[in-house]
Amino acid sequence: MNTKLLAGCSTPFGMGGLGGHLQFICKAMEAAGFEAEVYCRGNPARPGFVGVPNPVWDKWLRYTPVRWLPSKQVYWNGMQFDKAVAEVYPSCYSVYHSFPGFAEATFRKVKANGGMTVLEAATTHAEDVFRITEAEHRKRNIGGNPFSPEWVERVMREYELADYITVASRLQAESFLRRGFDESRILYSPLGIDTARFSPAPEDGEGRQGEDGIFRIIQVGQISIRKGYHYLLDAVEKLGDPDIEVVLVGGIGWRSIAKSIEEYRSRGVRITCAPGDPLPALRRASLYVHSSVEDGFGLAPLEAMSAGLPAVVTDMTGMKDVIGNGRNGFIVPSRDTDALAECISLLKSNEALRRQMGQAARATALEYDTARATRQYAELLTPVWNAG
Repeated sequence: MNTKLLAGCSTPFGMGGLGGHLQFICKAMEAAGFEAEVYCRGNPARPGFVGVPNPVWDKWLRYTPVRWLPSKQVYWNGMQFDKAVAEVYPSCYSVYHSFPGFAEATFRKVKANGGMTVLEAATTHAEDVFRITEAEHRKRNIGGNPFSPEWVERVMREYELADYITVASRLQAESFLRRGFDESRILYSPLGIDTARFSPAPEDGEGRQGEDGIFRIIQVGQISIRKGYHYLLDAVEKLGDPDIEVVLVGGIGWRSIAKSIEEYRSRGVRITCAPGDPLPALRRASLYVHSSVEDGFGLAPLEAMSAGLPAVVTDMTGMKDVIGNGRNGFIVPSRDTDALAECISLLKSNEALRRQMGQAARATALEYDTARATRQYAELLTPVWNAG
């Protein structure tokens, strides 16, 4: 095994969705007997890791109008990370894994040295992501779409440079195959979660409704238009049930979104924002709702299922792969507030069904344990890693 394996992503290792995905790749490489080198943000104090500092202009952006343009920040951040990695990337045969928006220059260097390039799709096809999120931002009259036409064009070039594109869901795979991508370039392997950590509380009670009588619905992840938080809040507002509380665990990166949450509160929707570790909130919740308008896979709902919660997801998230409709959760049409409200009402009123589905959700999640998922990924990618 003489192949040099490297991976890079503009995020701190192991943090958030992309950071966790990067960590997953490295665990799979280790499971296959390789020692990976990693480029990431921050200053990871471990052998084989190279910390890429944030751009020098990052601090002063908050004092310019660009602070209101996340699409510019995402695009520039990705270019700066990629350029920094390309400058220090070794000039030898290698296999490099990276993510959309962070890889173009480095992929060109890898290809110039005869190496192999693997793009971890993370989302559905870039054109789908932009089209869906842009339409939703316009519909809600909320700015702040993190994606832009320039980002799409850059990612399209990365698609061309990638020897392989990995996907974690059928939804992702279909979005590429529809555009004529050769099926042999699409590598499908679901991601995994730490099922030992994300487990039901030892004292887990029947139906998991709080002693205070509150039915808590939780959603974990960035509170954004793409994640569809507003459809969950619309559904709860429609029900008008004072015993329902929505718990949003994640950061709010846009002032207008924070304002919209306050508007929902003013109309009587009970909302708690709880950034940080989601596990305590998951163990207090009764139901998980993943109302995304686009999501390539969705680790957070799977973690919730592992913690014993039934999950309601939309048909525009890769998580529909793991939901047996009516068994461990429900799949509803994206943007369908009525269907979402109906599922919430059913599960709130039927404690026995909720408990049964929560147990089935836990059993399903165990099939996606990190150890098993990394072995599957390693088996799939080992022929690529051994190509040298």
